[in-house]
Amino acid sequence: MPFLKPYFDTEGPFGIPMKDKQAKALEARLRDLPKDDAFAFRRCSFERGIAEVSPEGRCDVSWITEESPDRAGDIVLAGGMDDAHFQLNPIVTFNHVYDQPPVGRSLWRRRVKEGTLVGVKAKTHYPARPAGWTGAEWPPDFAFELIKAGLLRGKSIGFFPLKVRTPTAGQIEQYPELKKVRYIIEEWLLAEYACCVLPTQPNAVVEQVCKAQPAPLGLTCLTEIEKALPQYLRAAPWGSLVETALQRTWQRMSGRV
Repeated sequence: MPFLKPYFDTEGPFGIPMKDKQAKALEARLRDLPKDDAFAFRRCSFERGIAEVSPEGRCDVSWITEESPDRAGDIVLAGGMDDAHFQLNPIVTFNHVYDQPPVGRSLWRRRVKEGTLVGVKAKTHYPARPAGWTGAEWPPDFAFELIKAGLLRGKSIGFFPLKVRTPTAGQIEQYPELKKVRYIIEEWLLAEYACCVLPTQPNAVVEQVCKAQPAPLGLTCLTEIEKALPQYLRAAPWGSLVETALQRTWQRMSGRV
């Protein structure tokens, strides 16, 4: 896809577009990791929202992850983030859709502690439309307007676990809630993050789509949601960019891509 060439060179591991240098370094690093499920590539969405928006600078600062169990039962420790791979090409996409231009560029990622909340914040810049841009839409404009309106508050990260363990007996005794935790990911490699319309976990997709439908539809399962989704997309007032992102999210969740 020619218009993506300025941003990515090749399709790297797990189908993620990236620069050649990134792909070679990542392949070498993954070669040394165990092959079991604990070290599988994963995506995790976070909906705490945007901490601050700077309209004049076309930037936002958002939480992209925090140290609480995700829907898979894993805890991702903020201090274990390695963003060296992502820093080589810190492109921010819309809902992990790579066949359309990116919507932003990440300026920094930092571990942050605010009261009892510990996680990672990131600053994203949404560039202004270039004078020579000939497309009908400039995706960063589209994304940033949704952010300012409070309609695009989530961020979703993709990462590779590098060091994983289970909670110890002593930790579970001290904090009984850890019984439900599958893995504690002590070290991880940030591969990507995206502005997120619908979270990538299946349960969250169900909840969001159900809330968006009129009550009489009574959507109670994935099959019913799948039948209603085309109608929902046609009614969405957000344009083709969001429609494509929603379709791709649903396809990922239903195992079709």
